[in-house]
Amino acid sequence: MNFKKTSFKVVENRNCPFYQQGDLITVFGRSVSLQGKPTCLTLMSDITETLVNHQKLDKSKTADNYKHEFSCSGYQTGCPGTIRLRYISGTAQAEPSKGTIDRDISPIIDELKNFSIFKTLNEHDFKEIVSYFKIKTFSKNQIILRKGDRGENLHVILSGKVNIIGNYGITVASLSKGEIFGEMSLLTGNPVSSKVQVIENTKTMYMTGSYFRMMLNRFAPLQIYFSRLLAQRLAKSNLERAKEFSSGISGNLTEISTTELLQTLNLAQKHGVLTLILPKGNARISLRAGEPVNVTYNGLTGAEAFFEIVRHKRGNFKFKAGLSPAEMDAPVIGDFMYLLMEGMNRIDEESQQPIILDP
Repeated sequence: MNFKKTSFKVVENRNCPFYQQGDLITVFGRSVSLQGKPTCLTLMSDITETLVNHQKLDKSKTADNYKHEFSCSGYQTGCPGTIRLRYISGTAQAEPSKGTIDRDISPIIDELKNFSIFKTLNEHDFKEIVSYFKIKTFSKNQIILRKGDRGENLHVILSGKVNIIGNYGITVASLSKGEIFGEMSLLTGNPVSSKVQVIENTKTMYMTGSYFRMMLNRFAPLQIYFSRLLAQRLAKSNLERAKEFSSGISGNLTEISTTELLQTLNLAQKHGVLTLILPKGNARISLRAGEPVNVTYNGLTGAEAFFEIVRHKRGNFKFKAGLSPAEMDAPVIGDFMYLLMEGMNRIDEESQQPIILDP
């Protein structure tokens, strides 16, 4: 069955492991857009049933005077959580109107142009990107992000100050006006690695992860900015870890993600071979000064093998220092940061592919 374009907004989250309050799910024809979220077959069944039962409502009621709400049947299937959704006729509320800037942001629009994240943008791109931000305030001592959380938003600090708190309660950085946080989890796809706590009343402008990924794919200046920021922050947080790679090291990808492992070796400019035991077999990455010169995995070589390797979050690894003379003279297969960002973009694009509903 084909459905007209319709959206559902999550208005309440009761321990659901997949979706958060404010998430939007859009159905069009026989496809579903989850904005990069995981697919829950129980929820898909609930949405299909709702659309079948209410497909004629738009002819007699408008979105303004009709707000049908329903809860998913998660508990009935053994799921530990459930969500409540609101049926939205059409897609007017699915995303902010292009070029419409939040009224609380408008008074400081000129000041924002001096923030490092926006400096390289032209006027048109700047206004479009800013239109996807909303304002949020936080009180002193409030925790904005906890270690292990799923990354949801990119924050730009407008006023106040926050601390980035690592293991054992150690403050690793303090951020203030013009600086950003929340980007690491969105860029790498890994859970939040540090706690973010407010140390004085703070106001931020935030963009959801789905819009952030969309903006990152569309605007090259943002890609360059976040590539440099990622390198800077990883250099600071991984400096001590990089010292441990002087001769060799081994471990499990549950302790350090594939992307973090490769970034650490790149920042340390190591010569050596990284061997990974992954679900589809053994992978091999030869690094010269941290740059890949030879990559093989599951019948693939070069950049395509690299992109396939960074997908994996499970497996064992071993790094051994030293390269053969041939590999010391071999050309690199591509710029490391480009390869990493392209690999993450491919993962993100695949996660947002429409889900086909059976008729």
